[in-house]
Amino acid sequence: MSRKILVTGGNSGIGLEMVKAFVQAGHEVVIAARDIGKSQAAIAAIKATQADASIYAIALDLASFDSIDAAAVKTLALLPELDTVMVNAGSYTQGLRVAFGLESMVATMHFGHFRLMQHLLPTLANANDARVVVTSSVAHWAGTIDLDKFNNPKKYLTGFQAYGSAKLANLIYARELARRVADTNIRVNAFHPGGVATGIWRELPGPIQSVVDRVLISSAKGADTAIWLATTDAGKTNNGQYFVRRRKAATKAISKHVKVADMLWRFSEDVAGI
Repeated sequence: MSRKILVTGGNSGIGLEMVKAFVQAGHEVVIAARDIGKSQAAIAAIKATQADASIYAIALDLASFDSIDAAAVKTLALLPELDTVMVNAGSYTQGLRVAFGLESMVATMHFGHFRLMQHLLPTLANANDARVVVTSSVAHWAGTIDLDKFNNPKKYLTGFQAYGSAKLANLIYARELARRVADTNIRVNAFHPGGVATGIWRELPGPIQSVVDRVLISSAKGADTAIWLATTDAGKTNNGQYFVRRRKAATKAISKHVKVADMLWRFSEDVAGI
């Protein structure tokens, strides 16, 4: 079965590895990323060895509602039978940055994706076998869901805590969306890619980077579980689960609290709903 797949952040890192694997398997893919030139270069490199690849690039800035809305329209124009979304784009920033009046990592990785998915869910609901795969992280253990902190980004103490909160929000979103679509043909799962050697860590201080680099794995290995969830029966038979290396893994208890998930969902609708 040829799938119609959107990959956010698909022009580098594990997102690009997902794209390469999907295209090689004959799936049709849209890369959605902020740097359209970088996406087009990635496509050119793929087509140099696979000329018949069905692959497209669109611009997506998850810190801009206008960009998110336009990207959704373009995605559905290119893939009117969209059946798979890889909620993957992410970043790590050292020092406070703000988007939508929120700390930028949670603003883009959770709230930006939330708005994008609100556009795409009706189309996914029409698919016979729809998949949503969310890139979370073991860093979610360091995160909190605190609406006061979301409303006042200066309350975040460290970049890693903010990153962990964004990844916790990703995980909670995956589980809550899975619960809400349980009676449909959409299945939603999350995964931790591992410590991957990608540009996401480029803002870490040099001494920390040198230590981290020693334990990082390749992007290809980091993407493996996501590809597995998107293209095998594992992604169809599981819903609302969190995987590490293709195995279900323990998560922070709050990630399973329905009341917290509902609170975050309603807040997300207020911030980024359509």
